[in-house]
Amino acid sequence: MLIRKLTHDRVERARYEARQIDRGPGWVTIVAEWTRPRVDLGFASLNAGDMFYETFYSDRWYNVFEIRTSGGELKGWYADLTRPARITEDAVDWEDLALDMWMSPDGHLSLLDEDEFAAIEPALPLSEGQAVRSTVPALREELMRRWRADMNDRIAAALALRGWTIGTAESCTGGLLGDELTNRAGSSAYFLGGIIAYDNRVKRDLLGVRPETLEQFGAVSEPCAREMAAGARAALKADVGVSVTGIAGPGGGSETKPAGLVYIGTSTPDGEAVQRHLWPHDRVGNKRATADQALRMILSMTDKK
Repeated sequence: MLIRKLTHDRVERARYEARQIDRGPGWVTIVAEWTRPRVDLGFASLNAGDMFYETFYSDRWYNVFEIRTSGGELKGWYADLTRPARITEDAVDWEDLALDMWMSPDGHLSLLDEDEFAAIEPALPLSEGQAVRSTVPALREELMRRWRADMNDRIAAALALRGWTIGTAESCTGGLLGDELTNRAGSSAYFLGGIIAYDNRVKRDLLGVRPETLEQFGAVSEPCAREMAAGARAALKADVGVSVTGIAGPGGGSETKPAGLVYIGTSTPDGEAVQRHLWPHDRVGNKRATADQALRMILSMTDKK
């Protein structure tokens, strides 16, 4: 296929040949090789031989490029805010509207080139400027979806390499972590189950959290997270136990334990760890940030270096 990139005023900036690898109503995915000299973008570099897996949409205001090295290692995802692409049988024309996003393999997202978009926005129809701005949240969620799927694949590979199983104990996330882990087809091979320990009685009776831990440190604490992770591992007979306890908000916090405070614990045959985080989001955002960070922590504790 011939891919043509144009500016917002429809001036051709680049063209290259690509191979179609998938197609559906309103979209096409192609693969192309980076054949130009090395380019340093600051957050990543593009090198000869890098492969771009690009998805264009005729009904969305963005595209997404998954970038991998010639050896298949993921570099990240780059997305352009664009007018809906014009897709034919053998060509794609797309018009860049300057605003971009980058998602790194560790799940950190950046909105790029806001100044460039601000410079061209006065030349766009009002409806197009509004469409671009209103699309940013949807694109952010699309990139997060891709990142979570990749993390799930990497976690599955790490667990399979060690022959380990995993189970969860969740308080403030209410099962969101288990839901995310089981979004991957085939997760039954390693995910044994989860305990939603919202009430302290469940933490105590099902996970074995000591009454003195709850009395001295409280449910939202490092010791409680540590005991919940070990308790999940024991109760579910899993090799890896993961725990989450915190205050999702907006209420329920205090001066010493504000809303957004969470602890994430892991227990594996290699040892235990607890992370403390203080999120600034609303209730749903704090839950999502916690589940996402738990995925990072699971991979760091299971990936065999």
